[in-house]
Amino acid sequence: MTKLVWRVKLVTELEAGETTEIEVARIERDEQASLGDLGLRLSEAKRLTASIQAEIVPTQIAVAGERRRACVTCESVLASKGHYTATFRSLFGDVPIRVRRLLSCPCQDKAEGSSFAGFDLEAATVAPELAYVTARYAALVPFGKVADLLSELLPISGARNAGTVRNRTMRVGEAVVRPHVATTAEPAAPVVVGLDGGYVRSRHRRDERHFEVIAGKVIDAEGNQSRFAFARNSPAIASDAFKKALAAAGVTAETPATVLCDGDAGLWRLQREALPNATIVLDWWHAAVRFEHALQAARGLGAADTHLADEAVRGLERAKWRLWHGRWPGCRRKLAALCRWARRTSIRGMAGIGRLEHHVGDLLGYLERNQEALVHYAARRRHDEPISTAFVESSVNEIIAKRMNKKQQMRWNRATVQSFLDVRTAVLNDTLEDAFRHRQSGFRPANDDEAVTLAS
Repeated sequence: MTKLVWRVKLVTELEAGETTEIEVARIERDEQASLGDLGLRLSEAKRLTASIQAEIVPTQIAVAGERRRACVTCESVLASKGHYTATFRSLFGDVPIRVRRLLSCPCQDKAEGSSFAGFDLEAATVAPELAYVTARYAALVPFGKVADLLSELLPISGARNAGTVRNRTMRVGEAVVRPHVATTAEPAAPVVVGLDGGYVRSRHRRDERHFEVIAGKVIDAEGNQSRFAFARNSPAIASDAFKKALAAAGVTAETPATVLCDGDAGLWRLQREALPNATIVLDWWHAAVRFEHALQAARGLGAADTHLADEAVRGLERAKWRLWHGRWPGCRRKLAALCRWARRTSIRGMAGIGRLEHHVGDLLGYLERNQEALVHYAARRRHDEPISTAFVESSVNEIIAKRMNKKQQMRWNRATVQSFLDVRTAVLNDTLEDAFRHRQSGFRPANDDEAVTLAS
C-alpha cells in the first residue's frame, strides 16, 4: 500500500543568506486514513518538538559563546579553557549542551587563570518556561498529578515524579516570587486588610500534628485584591512575614487602613506592629455566633420555665441590639446583669441555667478582650464599610483548604511551606508571570515583537 510521507525540515540561517537544513521528523500515513490517523499524533508532536529543541538550544549556546570571545575592554580574543557539559531541561525535552569556558583577559586585573562561562546558566539548567508551568499548576493541584499531566502532554523526561515537581516549585518561590516583592507599586489608599488563620497537617507528626497558617487579603479603594499567607512559626517571624506581605501589596505603616479580625490576640499583635494607626474592627459574624449560642441556651430554659426563658432571651437581644448600634457600655451592662441573674440562688438548680451562664460569661469575656475593636456596626453597614471577615474566610479556603487540606492527605513542612504559599498566592493574584518576567528579561515578552512568524 502506498504511503503518504511528510518530511519536516529545520532551516537554519545564522548569517544573512547562508542557510543549512536538517530533517527533524518524518511522518507517514496510509492512503486509507481513518479518523485516528488525521493530523499529528501526540507522540509525533512530542518527538517533533523535542527534535527541534535539540537543534536550536546547542546552536544558541555555541553562538553565544563565540560572541563573548572578544574582551569588552581591549577587544582582544580570549583564550578558550575548554568546555563543560550539562543538561538543559525544558518543556520540550532534556537537551545535552556543551558550554565554552573562557580565560579572563589580563587587562581585567583578575587572578591569573580565572575563567568564566561563555553562556551564563545562572546556576540552574531548568528553563524558565518549564519552571513557570510546573509551579503554576503545582500551586493548583497535587504534585503527582502535575507530573503526570506534563509527562503526558510534553516531551519532558525529568519531571515524572511528585518530588521533582515539589522541589522545582519550592525553588520558584525562593528565587523568583520572593525577590519580586519589592517591585509592587503602592495601591490607592485607603485599604482594607483582613486576617484569619487555618491549620494544615504537619509532616513531622512527632513534634506536632498540625501547625497554623495565617491567610489574609488586602483590598484597595479601587477593589483590587491581593492575597497573602505565611506560617505562624513565632511572633517575630510572623510579624516580619506580615510586613513583607503588606509591602508586596504596597501597604506601609502610613497607609490609611482598616483591619478586620476574629479577635485572636496574636493577629491583633501583628496589626499593632505593622499598622499601628489602622482602624481595627472586630468581625461581626464571630460576635453574632456567640450571641446565638447564648440565645439557644436561653431558649432551652423554656422546658422548665417559659417566663424565665423569655426574660433571658429578651436581655440577650437587647444587649445584641446595643452592640450593633455601637453602644458597648450598655451592652456590657446588660450582659453583666444577665450573668448575675443566672447566678441567683432561687434558680440555681434549674436545668440549663449553668449552660446559659457559661455562654453569657464567654460572650462577655470575648467582647471585653476586643472592646477596642467594637464599632458602630449599623453605621458602617449603612455606609457600605466592611464589618465582616467573610472576604478573608474565602481567602483561607482558596489558599489553604482547597489545595492543602480538603480531600488531599498531604503533610507539610513548617520550615519550607512558605515558598509554596508564596507561589500559590502569586498564582491566585495573577502575578507569577510578572515575577518571572522581572527575573528573566526574555520571558514571555508583553508585546508581540518576538511572535513567531508562520509561513503562509
